[in-house]
Amino acid sequence: MSLLVDYVRQFTRLQRNARLYLISNALSGVSLGILLLLYNLYLDALGYRADFIGAVQFAATVGAGLAIFPAGLCVDRLGGKTVLIVASLLIGLLGAGQILFRQALPLLITAFLAGIVSAALLVVNAPYLTQNSLPAERSHLFSLNLVVTLVTSVAGRLLGGALPVWFRQLPWFMGPLPFPLNGLLAPQAGARAYQLALIGAGLLAIPSLIPLFLLDPDPRPLSKPAAGGRLRSLLTGGVGGLVPRRVRSSWRRWLDWKLWRRWLGSALVLLTLEQGLIGFGAGLFIPYFNLFFVRHLGASSWQFGLIDGGATALTAGATLLAPWLAARLGKARAVVATQALSLPLMLVLGFSPSLLLAALLYPLRQGAMDMTMGVLQAFSMEVVPAQWRGLANSSYQAAYWIAYSLSTPIGGVVIVQQGYSAIFVLAAISYALAILVLWQGFGRDPQERTEGEAGMNPSDRGAAEAEARLR
Repeated sequence: MSLLVDYVRQFTRLQRNARLYLISNALSGVSLGILLLLYNLYLDALGYRADFIGAVQFAATVGAGLAIFPAGLCVDRLGGKTVLIVASLLIGLLGAGQILFRQALPLLITAFLAGIVSAALLVVNAPYLTQNSLPAERSHLFSLNLVVTLVTSVAGRLLGGALPVWFRQLPWFMGPLPFPLNGLLAPQAGARAYQLALIGAGLLAIPSLIPLFLLDPDPRPLSKPAAGGRLRSLLTGGVGGLVPRRVRSSWRRWLDWKLWRRWLGSALVLLTLEQGLIGFGAGLFIPYFNLFFVRHLGASSWQFGLIDGGATALTAGATLLAPWLAARLGKARAVVATQALSLPLMLVLGFSPSLLLAALLYPLRQGAMDMTMGVLQAFSMEVVPAQWRGLANSSYQAAYWIAYSLSTPIGGVVIVQQGYSAIFVLAAISYALAILVLWQGFGRDPQERTEGEAGMNPSDRGAAEAEARLR
């Protein structure tokens, strides 16, 4: 109880924009939970097979992947408030198309366009929270943002499971409707019930726009050119730097391994690599968890829904403890510790022949892996200059989702050829490599790099200190 009281106090002390952003996420989280639960079932009820449903998901992923970097530039140049409002309005319109269109080509087109717009919402999250918070409160803020999303998503899943049943019991909704409505809604009773529930989810999301319009304007564009030192620091090998200065001065220096090692050890490259490895591992088994429980272990769909909801609730509770852990171990070390704990749980889960044992391990694995996600987001923003956070977050998101989309079909082939246990082993190896990258780059340094250090010219600190922190 004291932990919840502490989070309530932290919420009241947050900056106004941060509070409004959390409220908007809370209002939209219920709709998100309904959509995640029902949309694939809606397509299935329309008569589409799993291969087409996969194609719709792939179209959305491709759209998001192509738009990640342009979205980051938009965030840097236009500011968070503008991007949040425009992207939310567009995603609402495209979401309506995904629900009301029933032909294959319009569904694929709207999924692709929705993926493009959703990239902006993915990219804006971390830079906007970082810009509207102080370093001391970021661990709590990022964790609270994740908890709000997780808790409201659970509520949405529970509501989404009940809405189609309720709609099917109402003869007025299932019978013939007036001409405009009859043309928009699916003729099949099951598909129409899902469709009405999804429309209800869209209506529930409308109030989430109000806090976005109440946001204070951004104090400055996130991409405002930094004077002198900061921009030179980014381009010449400072913390998070992109190209070492000596590399720019002479093309012959491109062959100098020491300079390449310095660049490859930058915060941006290390965290992008870490996210790519996590995404590759997740794509191998996350999309097949429902099949693992239902087909391999014999669970019913409602049993898996209960297990999945319990795992999400446990993750939300564990996320509240993440700032406490980060304050004692450091952000990077806290992430390494919890993610390393998830590895043996995942391996035992993958080889478990018992539904009961798997049902106990699944929430523990997910909680351990995801509880420090907010801490990692805060840390990944603090180690790059403020004006480049949108681009940095685009790199992280692109690395994760591109790797995720590439490994998902590989996971399906491995399941057919080798069984479910093999994908858990491969995912554990990928996760272990990601943890090693994070530990090698940041975990061994007790003095974690901060936002202030990220924006300084390395010449102001001394070349020796800059190079030491980049190893």
